[in-house]
Amino acid sequence: MTDLSGTIEELARYGVDARLLDLPPGSFPMWLIDTGSFRLDALEALLTDAERERAGRFRAETLRRRYISAHGSLKILLRHCYGIAAEDQAVELNAFGKPGLKHYPQVHYSMSYSGPYVLLGLNEGDEIGVDIEVLRPISDAADLAEMHYTDKERSEIWEGGLSGLDVSRAFLNVWVRKEACVKAFGQGLGIPLNEVECSSEDSTATVYLSDGQYETGLIQTGGDPIMAWARSVQTYTSVDSSVSKPC
Repeated sequence: MTDLSGTIEELARYGVDARLLDLPPGSFPMWLIDTGSFRLDALEALLTDAERERAGRFRAETLRRRYISAHGSLKILLRHCYGIAAEDQAVELNAFGKPGLKHYPQVHYSMSYSGPYVLLGLNEGDEIGVDIEVLRPISDAADLAEMHYTDKERSEIWEGGLSGLDVSRAFLNVWVRKEACVKAFGQGLGIPLNEVECSSEDSTATVYLSDGQYETGLIQTGGDPIMAWARSVQTYTSVDSSVSKPC
């Protein structure tokens, strides 16, 4: 098993400010990246022509830098953890638009952006999803919850005596878990969010989507941002034993 601490050193070589998160039980390696500082030229050189072209379409420089930081860091982590060179990390989309590695279907990744942050997760075998949101007032939380939350989820938030920013925090605690589950499921908007029942509490929960079973939980860091993970718990059989070095 690769020493996870080495991933931070490898990212630091490119000026990436990253934190390896403490692994909640049942989860997988995840990194929180602050995109405010990195060597732009070095990371951009790792991207494909298509990725550089896409990065150039962002009008806001902060968004362009965030995209380059996220995708460049992903290439570094895949190379360090699984020995897959950047030029071999061809990406293809499934029928619902979820990206995956074309030549290494047993290696899964998930990324999410919010504000200056990127959350990256890697796993071999089970499908995964991650989601991140910067804590902020959600003025239309009640309206969004009416459309996308279950009765139980709404009850947890609005019948618990919460007020002010605590309501937004509870709302986002549920939202990030729903999004992480949908990403792990891999069928985009094919499943309505109000059919994905999670919780605003920090315990790990089991969620059933279609014929799949998923574990999900919050990532506790003691403050902003709010993050969640999800992982399929279905049995997986590797199709390629040539890549067997997980992070």
